[in-house]
Amino acid sequence: MRRISGICGLTVAALLAVAGCSSPTGAEPTQAPGAKTVKFSITEGKRTAGPDEVPVRNGENVALEVTSDQPDELHVHGYDRAAQLEPGVPGTITLTANIEGIFEVELHKSGAAVTKLRVTG
Repeated sequence: MRRISGICGLTVAALLAVAGCSSPTGAEPTQAPGAKTVKFSITEGKRTAGPDEVPVRNGENVALEVTSDQPDELHVHGYDRAAQLEPGVPGTITLTANIEGIFEVELHKSGAAVTKLRVTG
C-alpha cells in the first residue's frame, strides 16, 4: 500500500508540473507577449473598476492587473495562481488560459470578488 501511495504522490506532482500550477507564494511570470491585459481596482474590499467577467479563448494569454487599497492576496481559482498585493501597487497574474470553464478571481484576505475568468474553446 505504501508503494501505491508513493506512486500516486509522484503522479500528482507530475500532473501539477505539467498543468503549470504554482504555489500561492511563488513569483508570477512577467506579462507574456500578446497577453490580453484587464485592469481592476479594489477599494474597501469592493471592485470599483474592471469587468464582472473576462472572456478569453482557450490558449489565449491573459494578464489580470489588480490595484487594491489594502494588502491582500490575489488568487485565480482553478489555475492556482496567486500574487501578493501591496496598497496602491498593481499586482498582476499572467497565465495562458488552457483550462475551459468559469473561474473565480478573488482577494483571499478580504474575500472580495474581483471577476470571473471565462475560458471557451
